[in-house]
Amino acid sequence: MTLIRILTVVLGVLLPIMAVGQATMTGDLTVRSIPEGAQVTLKGEAILSGVTPVRFEHLLIGDYDLALNLHGYETYRSRVFLDPTKQMVVDVRLSPKTRFKAAARSLFIPGWGQRYAGQKGKGYAYTLLAVGSVVAYLFADARFDNKREEYNEIKHTYDSLANGGNIAHLREWRPLLEEAQEDAFEAENIRRGTIGAAIGIWGLNVIDAIFFFPKRRAQFTVKGITLQPSRRLDRPGITLSLAL
Repeated sequence: MTLIRILTVVLGVLLPIMAVGQATMTGDLTVRSIPEGAQVTLKGEAILSGVTPVRFEHLLIGDYDLALNLHGYETYRSRVFLDPTKQMVVDVRLSPKTRFKAAARSLFIPGWGQRYAGQKGKGYAYTLLAVGSVVAYLFADARFDNKREEYNEIKHTYDSLANGGNIAHLREWRPLLEEAQEDAFEAENIRRGTIGAAIGIWGLNVIDAIFFFPKRRAQFTVKGITLQPSRRLDRPGITLSLAL
């Protein structure tokens, strides 16, 4: 009987402690968003992912980076501290991307607005075209400066001969002067063309950001189940999420 009493006492002490320990280790993280269906990434000592509304029931502890991505909306980023003894709920209202935000970016840097809207290929194309037009202008401007300098030197010599009254030398230098003048005019026209091309690409990229802003992907919800196309372009499919 003594042994039974000792076991009873020990169990009477340990069971409440174990129960308290289990009761306190109930921490988890719930992430909800408006609209629903956002891809959630939680990075820290572990990396977890899901689609809102989602509940991470793992007993996590420490600082984690939280990111929410949904096509057509700004990426939400935050840092959360997870305590395994506490439950945490994060509610996020995602801010939609707009064509005017895209246009403002493209006005500052060509192609930035397209990349912001998710059109990365088009965005990089506009950036390369803009850089190419600027480089072409720099070369054209340097060539024009050289041709203008050559023309001014020949004209100075021609004017000196004209003041000296040497008709024979004037006849020799006249074709050279006309050729130098034509070369300078041609270089100036090319330079103006590169300026027009740069302005045209810049303006077209802003217009494209406004009038060809991509529409949000189709999404519908039936009795708490959200169905939408997958965000990953390299792996086509659909995303199915169930409301809690």
